[in-house]
Amino acid sequence: MKRTLPLLAFLFSALCAFSFSKNDKHRNRTEEMKPLKLIGILDTVKSGDTIKKKEKKFAFVPMPTLTYDRSQGLGVGAITMGLFKADDSKKAPLSRVMAIGNYATNDSYYIMVGTRLYLKEDYWRVLTAVGYINYNFQAFQSFDEGEGGVTGVYETPYTTKGALFAFSLQRRVFENFYLGLGGFIMRSDVTVTLPDDSKIVEPNNTNSLSVPISYDTRNSIYNPSSGIFIDGRFSTVPSWLDNDHDFIKTMLYVNHYKELGAHKILASRFAMKANFGDVPFASQDYIGQTDLRGYTQGEYRGNQTYTVQSEFRNNFYKKWGYVGFAGLGIAYRKSETGAASGDWYNSGASWSKPLPSIGVGARYRVIEKAGQKVNAGIDVAAGRGDWGFYFRLTEAF
Repeated sequence: MKRTLPLLAFLFSALCAFSFSKNDKHRNRTEEMKPLKLIGILDTVKSGDTIKKKEKKFAFVPMPTLTYDRSQGLGVGAITMGLFKADDSKKAPLSRVMAIGNYATNDSYYIMVGTRLYLKEDYWRVLTAVGYINYNFQAFQSFDEGEGGVTGVYETPYTTKGALFAFSLQRRVFENFYLGLGGFIMRSDVTVTLPDDSKIVEPNNTNSLSVPISYDTRNSIYNPSSGIFIDGRFSTVPSWLDNDHDFIKTMLYVNHYKELGAHKILASRFAMKANFGDVPFASQDYIGQTDLRGYTQGEYRGNQTYTVQSEFRNNFYKKWGYVGFAGLGIAYRKSETGAASGDWYNSGASWSKPLPSIGVGARYRVIEKAGQKVNAGIDVAAGRGDWGFYFRLTEAF
């Protein structure tokens, strides 16, 4: 632990130090929220992404999606997005409404509808999202094999099924700085399949309150080339809100963007997710998704995860571009609890080994109107003994 945390800090500092630069003081701000990985796509837009008077007041784009990873299998779905002015503010930052749906061959599916609103010259920002999920995944846990047997580590399938609602309201309190109040409600059941094929069904009802804080100097949301975005969230899941477990969730993202030349950008990110208290299995975090692409199995799961990554972006020909990215992560779990497979679990260590990630991707500009430059793309990434294929609308971060 003592050697790994300085390693992460050093890597992130090295990625950002040489690309750090002053930003113009007069830029509009934005904030992003991730009560779930799915909600993170409901991002904000800035004054640099405004609609000109003679352009359409509502820009709409539907996109099919195709994904593949070792856990979900092949996934097909669709994303529909509409961009519009939420009111008659002169600077007119664009708001967004979005619907997302996906079905995977392991019988996982989800549907999500949400909106981002920018009101009163961007002094107020509102996020709402509602959805339903049926998510089949797996964890790695220990079970006693019986009388006279030994404890083994098994890949344990589980299903999370239920509905969710999330909201966030923020107000600008200082230049580039927003503070607000948010909440998350989920009504679901978690069904765990044991090694003998018996099943355990546990309710997973979650009611939380959060304080979202953000600082943003990016020049654009969809394709930023300069600026900083800091997004933090402190959430409490108390027993007095009818929760079975009493715990705290914290999240911090720090993104930095630097233009290296014509159409060339270096983007860097540090991400932290840390949970404290009586954290239930279903509320743990794991290495993967956009935090560290290339990990899809959920092997590195625990109460805390830390990742850093950098991505080089090059719009090399008209609407076409490519990206190359690399990163490093680490996960923490209680040593007496089976949270991962292989040498990490058997060692009894609380901290995983450093988890590297590397990958490439292709980009194509699907929107270049209404002041927007929005890319769609595919990424392929490899991690420690794992890999993933990703489709995305907008950049990873």
